[in-house]
Amino acid sequence: MDQIKWLIVTATLLPLLSSAAVIFLGKRVFGRATGWLATAVMAGSFGCAVAALWAWMAAGHPTIVWTVPWIPLNANGSWLYLGVLIDSLGIEMVVMVTLISTLVHLYSIGYMAGDSRFERFFSYLSLFTFAMLSIVTANSIVQLFVGWELVGLTSYLLIGFWFEKRGPQLACKKAFVMNRIGDTGFLIGFGILFYKLGGQLLLPAADGGMFVAIRQLIEAQGYSITNPPLWLTIAGIGLFCGAIGKSAQFPLHTWLPDAMEGPTPVSSIVHSATMVAAGVYLTGRIYPILTPQAHLFVATIGLVTLVMAAGMALVMTDIKRVLAYSTLSQLGYMVLGMGVGAYSFAIFHLITHAFFKCCLFQCAGSVIHAAHHEQDMKHYGGLIRKLPVTALCYGLCMLAIAGASIPYTTWGLSGFYSKDGIVAGAVNYGSALSALGTWANVFWIAPLAVAYVTPFYMARSFALTFLGRPRAQHLFDHAHEAPLTMLASQIVLATMAVVSGWWMWQNLAVESEEWFHSAGVSWVQSAAAIEAHHGHAMHRVHEALLQGWGWLASLGLGLLVYSFGMKISSQVVRLPLIHTLYTWAKNKYYFDELYDGVAVNIGKALAALAGGFDKHLIDGLVNFAGRAGRDTAHGVGRFDLAVVDGAVDGAAALAQDGGRWLRTSQSGRVRGYVLLMFVGLIAGTLALIFVALR
Repeated sequence: MDQIKWLIVTATLLPLLSSAAVIFLGKRVFGRATGWLATAVMAGSFGCAVAALWAWMAAGHPTIVWTVPWIPLNANGSWLYLGVLIDSLGIEMVVMVTLISTLVHLYSIGYMAGDSRFERFFSYLSLFTFAMLSIVTANSIVQLFVGWELVGLTSYLLIGFWFEKRGPQLACKKAFVMNRIGDTGFLIGFGILFYKLGGQLLLPAADGGMFVAIRQLIEAQGYSITNPPLWLTIAGIGLFCGAIGKSAQFPLHTWLPDAMEGPTPVSSIVHSATMVAAGVYLTGRIYPILTPQAHLFVATIGLVTLVMAAGMALVMTDIKRVLAYSTLSQLGYMVLGMGVGAYSFAIFHLITHAFFKCCLFQCAGSVIHAAHHEQDMKHYGGLIRKLPVTALCYGLCMLAIAGASIPYTTWGLSGFYSKDGIVAGAVNYGSALSALGTWANVFWIAPLAVAYVTPFYMARSFALTFLGRPRAQHLFDHAHEAPLTMLASQIVLATMAVVSGWWMWQNLAVESEEWFHSAGVSWVQSAAAIEAHHGHAMHRVHEALLQGWGWLASLGLGLLVYSFGMKISSQVVRLPLIHTLYTWAKNKYYFDELYDGVAVNIGKALAALAGGFDKHLIDGLVNFAGRAGRDTAHGVGRFDLAVVDGAVDGAAALAQDGGRWLRTSQSGRVRGYVLLMFVGLIAGTLALIFVALR
């Protein structure tokens, strides 16, 4: 057990050490070798994660909790705790995150080779990986939230890495603000739980995991999860709002496509293993305290997102935005899986999706790199002749996300195993949700329909990019295959997209639900129960299509329509109804305009109102008081100058003048004094004579 614990701790801390070394020593000491150093450290982290996984499997899949005191809360010995939680969900996520991050680091060596801030990029990328690992290994809700916010910070730095451009500036701010909105809900949910459970909520995880321990605290107070009080439902939905922000679910989904403004390696890791995966991971963690009403809310959010995003992926021509909306749709599948109880398949799809979506973004980056940073697929065409390896990897991952399988067999690529289980779980959920009547059928009809829309829009992107004739000859003439560092990463990821589904199905898929059942959480649909439900009449239709020719027909239609560019589709979209739907999807259902017109403009209006109130009333009163004080001071000053100082100065002047007059009688000359005495004597004598004569 100690070996597993220390391997996980080492795997988590190595990216942090790499980030610190690169930021302080990268440019001065390592130079352009920084990329290889960061990649080597991440490879070491992945090696530790794999060793921990094998040791964990050999030990019988134990749940390991390790804690140390972290921050003292009061003088009574209460602490916040720091440590790791190792269970099936956590260890799978650690292996997936470290593998994807290692390959993204390797890919970035070639992609970012000419960037002036090469070393800084690898520091941010390693810190981003550490932030995600700190989430998936956290053993308390407080520690999880610290990692959660660190992911938000590092994503802001990476999406806005090219901050000298206007697009990344706006994109990173949008991502940050949208996630803060979701995190507000998270804090509300956490606050409700803290109010009800007190300091016990801050204790480290029990053997079943942090939210299993919270669930036990809730039930110890006499509450029931299946027949819950309203506050528990609100708390669960509040915590899930954090996942809505991080995983870009409706209605906080608008930031994720704009995040494409960052470097392509950022897109590949954000859309596969880190930021968007954090939301699904959080939903998996809070699963034990989600009430039936909260489950319905989660399922509805996932359902709306997967349908809405698939529609936008159908009409976008920016290759990275097509993949971005595809990510939104696949995340909707995962969230739907959590909501309907197909927990193990939702996690299964999270991991398989990480491989093929990371590869798809890297292939898109290779195409953009070859096309001199042109991202519009309307200017591509025929690139399979110039980028054969990239086209092969893209094609394999296209089949994986399409859920491709060999007809009439149970063998397929990774997306086949994971997505099929979610759809089957949705069939179970819809048939059991009697409260909604016939509306409950939408929970399986919609994901089933989107399962066949996905191959079409992926075939569309493949055909517009790699097939047909070049539509911009100058781009085609100068296109070339990506550097070896980029190709190596794509090849490994494409291989994982092919084989990971089958391997996980055999080894890990059904393990992720065991800790729920051991803790008494009975509303998880087990893999066995979902498999048994494949005999359901509605699901039998899906099975016949998916394991037969349904995905192949959709894929073939996409290739047929778009191998000649936009000629056929441009005619189809002129049809009245289709044109309306196309316009709405092309404009992203006007969510940005809605938010700008309502939330942003209302915010600006309130800010202007507050500014006017401050300027004209608050500042007006302050300025009036200031002017009154100034004018009073001037009046007092003039009174002091004219009256008080005038009287003092007048007395002084009088004394001065009197002294000056008297000084004239003291000339110091004897003749003057004798003359004065003589004149005085004569004057006195005359006065006496005058008096005597009278």
